Amino acid sequence: MLCFISSVITMRHTLLPLVLFQLGLISSPISQAEGYELGQGWHVGNYYLSGYTNIEVIDRFDAPSRLDLDDLSLFAGGRVSQWVNPFTEVELSKHTLSRQGGGRENGDIIVERFYNDALLSEHDTLRVGKILTPLGEWNQVHAAPLIPIITRPYTTARGFHAYASGVNWLHDPEDGVTPDLQLYWQPDNEWFKRPVSQTTRNFHNVLGGHVNKPLGLMDKVGASFQHGRLMETGEMFTLYGVNANKSFGKLRLESEAITSHFSGAVLPGAPPRLHDNESGIFALADYAITPQWHGILEGERYQDHTTNQPSRSTLIAVAYRPSAPMVWKLEYIHQAGVSADKIAPIHTGLKAAFSLLF
Repeated sequence: MLCFISSVITMRHTLLPLVLFQLGLISSPISQAEGYELGQGWHVGNYYLSGYTNIEVIDRFDAPSRLDLDDLSLFAGGRVSQWVNPFTEVELSKHTLSRQGGGRENGDIIVERFYNDALLSEHDTLRVGKILTPLGEWNQVHAAPLIPIITRPYTTARGFHAYASGVNWLHDPEDGVTPDLQLYWQPDNEWFKRPVSQTTRNFHNVLGGHVNKPLGLMDKVGASFQHGRLMETGEMFTLYGVNANKSFGKLRLESEAITSHFSGAVLPGAPPRLHDNESGIFALADYAITPQWHGILEGERYQDHTTNQPSRSTLIAVAYRPSAPMVWKLEYIHQAGVSADKIAPIHTGLKAAFSLLF
């Protein structure tokens, strides 16, 4: 397997190292801007502006290679008073800069988050607006520089409502021992609905919650619940999930698993329900070769409730983080079974990425 990967990397396009080298040259002057520390954002009084960018070279073995501005996200927020603490995240997503054989493709402007925090007490917050649903670990670890690999597993991206628009209660004891808890309710539809090019699943009247139990400084175990209606098919669904992180010296292990039960009549023209249940599980091992260099192995199995066969994927990756806000990644992924293209496309091939918090 390793010999095959090595030969593939050698034979495929020389565009990968060239582009990544140029990105490094471009990014180096940013960190030298006077009065600004890379990765910390700009702060003016009680207000701040920050964000991240993620640029990918994608070399699927069944399609032309391309260079994507996968994300350019801007965060803006403020700490005004106990009751007024706004936050907004807007991003340019999936913008193809160049494609092998010619052609470009414009991305979409998406409002990812838009909410206000009211501080009810030292440990309780009422959040009103559009949020990332607290489901598992990866849905809230949102920025590309903060996740270990480029390709998000289906388990972290499909089968649940990733964005809720409504009310969210957060309870954080902040003692490193007692579990933290979040509950949320979306009484209607998602605000700033994403275009079909970004998702083919939208949800209505969603209720959910998540609890996380700290097991140390970085380790934790959690459980999730979500219930709602899938608008495209009319089906009701109830989801349960678990997530866990555990470190053993230089080795870090993490995993998430979800299972959903779908019920009710399927709307005419919608994909038929081939299974009453949809489930996924992935496991990832991240070994710190040095503080900057990491070797990563990940595997996943996902069974969609609209397909006969499950998706099975394995991934091997290398990540280099020269500084906290910056990371380079190179990965090879092998996809077997069914690939649910329009939600979280996973295909056999190579990916390289440069990610930067600013």
